[in-house]
Amino acid sequence: LSGSTVYAGGAFTNIGGQPRRSIAALEASTGAATAWDPDANSTVSTLVVSGLTVYAGGWFTNIGGQVRHYVAALDASTGLATDWDPSAGSKVNTLALDGTTVYAGGFFTSIKGVPRGYIAAIDASTGFPSDWDPGANGNVYTLAVSGTTVYAGGMFTNIGGNDRNHIAALDPSTGQATGWDPNADGAVYALAISGSTVYVGGLFNYIAGVPRNNMVAVDAVTCFPTSWDPNADSTVYALAVESNRLYAGGSFQRSGSASQPYLAQFDGPTLVE
Repeated sequence: LSGSTVYAGGAFTNIGGQPRRSIAALEASTGAATAWDPDANSTVSTLVVSGLTVYAGGWFTNIGGQVRHYVAALDASTGLATDWDPSAGSKVNTLALDGTTVYAGGFFTSIKGVPRGYIAAIDASTGFPSDWDPGANGNVYTLAVSGTTVYAGGMFTNIGGNDRNHIAALDPSTGQATGWDPNADGAVYALAISGSTVYVGGLFNYIAGVPRNNMVAVDAVTCFPTSWDPNADSTVYALAVESNRLYAGGSFQRSGSASQPYLAQFDGPTLVE
């Protein structure tokens, strides 16, 4: 969401009443597609907006009228690709912004021809990767930045020079894993941060040795889960926090005691369903 515009990415060919391939801008009030049309030639998995630029990642090799391998920057007014071209070696699953740095995670093992194992920090001006190199040993599906910490989730078992199962906190200067280690027993697909709480979604049954099914709130200091336990009955693929509200999307049919197929909303200080 940026102002009165909702940017959407996926594998669709029609949205908001208009033909649009995999990416579109929608009017937040009506849901109608705007004239903005970068026309990606394959799936768009992640979008991040910064000022007049929309960053996109996914499976595409052409977007905004230009050849762009798996990641691109688009003009928010015209939909055309800018000159920024990191040219990832394979799919980009997730993007996160912090100042002049674009963090990327995915299936790739190179950025701009420079070896990078599934995670990288890219200069927002040049498109080249920085020296920051946590070197994950498996796919990175989600990234989130909070203060002086970069959080990563995925299928890896080692990242930032340390054994970390599926979730880790990384130093933004060195790329080294911090001591924070929730040790998920399955894939982490989604992260969202609110204050001192890290919300985690995926396909897991334990976090820090505590039973938690597929969705959990983890203390950003201790790495242990809070008492909040929505107990989703299947995979959680997406999380977002807005003010005091948490949104979750996935393949679940129930969370907690409520029937909430595919999409759930939690409100209040403890985000009760």
